[in-house]
Order: sequence, then C-alpha cells, then structure tokens
Amino acid sequence: MKTIIYDIETIPDLDFGRKHMNLDGLSDEDIGRSMFFQQLQKHGNEFLPIDLQKVITISFVTEHNGHIELSSCTDVATFLDSIKDADHFVTWNGNRFDVPVLYFRAVLNNLAVNEKIFDKNHHTDLKALLSNGDINSISGLDWVSKHLGLPGKSEHTGNAVWDLYLEKKIDEVVRYCESDALNTYLIYVQHQLSMGVINEQELNTKKDTLKKFLASQDNPHSEFIQQL
Repeated sequence: MKTIIYDIETIPDLDFGRKHMNLDGLSDEDIGRSMFFQQLQKHGNEFLPIDLQKVITISFVTEHNGHIELSSCTDVATFLDSIKDADHFVTWNGNRFDVPVLYFRAVLNNLAVNEKIFDKNHHTDLKALLSNGDINSISGLDWVSKHLGLPGKSEHTGNAVWDLYLEKKIDEVVRYCESDALNTYLIYVQHQLSMGVINEQELNTKKDTLKKFLASQDNPHSEFIQQL
C-alpha cells in the first residue's frame, strides 16, 4: 500500500486580489496586507477563506513497500501527479484545510485528483481522529508532536510563511513544511501502534528507515535524526 503523509503552505492569492479586489498596482506585500485587513474587518480574524489560499509548497512523506521518502514540490500539478496511484492519505487538519485548498486549486487549473483523498476510508485526519472530531479541543501540531517527544515546529510558525515568502526565503518555507510532514508521519505511526495495526518492532523499523533516508540527504533535518 502506498501512503502519502502531506502538508501544504499557502499565501494569499495575489492575482485574485489584483484582478477582483481593486488592488491592482500595489506591491505583493500591500496586496496581502489589504486582503488580511479586509478579512479581519469582515470576520474578526485574518485567516483567509479556502479560495483565497494559493499553495506555494507541498511536502510529503511517501511510505511504500518498506521504503520511506520525504519530498517537496512548489506546484499543485506536480503533487497531484505524484499521488495519483496512492492508496491512503494522512494529514493534520486536512479535512478543514489541506484537502479543500488542493481541490479548489485543482478545479481552477483543470487538474485530475485522486478521489481517495476525500474518502474517510482512505484519508486519516489525525487532528480530527485524536480529538474525536472536536478539533478545537486539542492543541496544534507543534504541542501534540512535543507530547510524543518529537521536534515539533521549527523556529518558524505558520504565520511566518507570508513573511518568508516576501523575503524570498522559499527554502525556509520548504524546510518548515517538511518539518510539519515529518511530525505528522511520526504521529501517524504512533497511532498505528496504538490501534494494533503495527507492533513495536515494526514501529522501530519505520523510524529507522526514515532516519536512514534523512541522514542520506544534503539537508537532513538533524533535529529529527536525533529523536529517531
């Protein structure tokens, strides 16, 4: 079975802002600031709706036939093509964010989507699962990861992605996104152990396989290697 554990990072859809929110002629920073402000004025928070979220990075762990790899890409088409034969998907709060954002972008760009991404029998949303559906009753990915002795978030938070984008530090956005995907994967295998899907020896094998893969990379995420 091919399992994909993924995370996305987004910024405001600046092109939409230019064309349809009377923001043409402004800098990217000013367009984003205006979009956040309009959202705050209307809804009391700056979290933009799904359709105004543009994907800039997708990081995903692939587990297949005993192999475990970490990959990243910066466009939705590449990701959707790479997961077209996947059997199962794992996210953190994916039902509320990652899945609808990806699907909306797929619709906009005439892209085919693996329908299993929507199927609760083929998609494990860990935040929903661990909270029994009451996602506001559980901490975020950072603290849940740290409960399990994992590194949690890097030095950045999700709120910093926009600033990193403006500073053209896309490599740091990718690394942050990869960190989220790794935390999500390691929570998932711990969940598999608790559910009796794997035993402790299999858990240790998965962790060791991931550790060896990370150690073989040029940018190895040493904080995870130390915890595995």
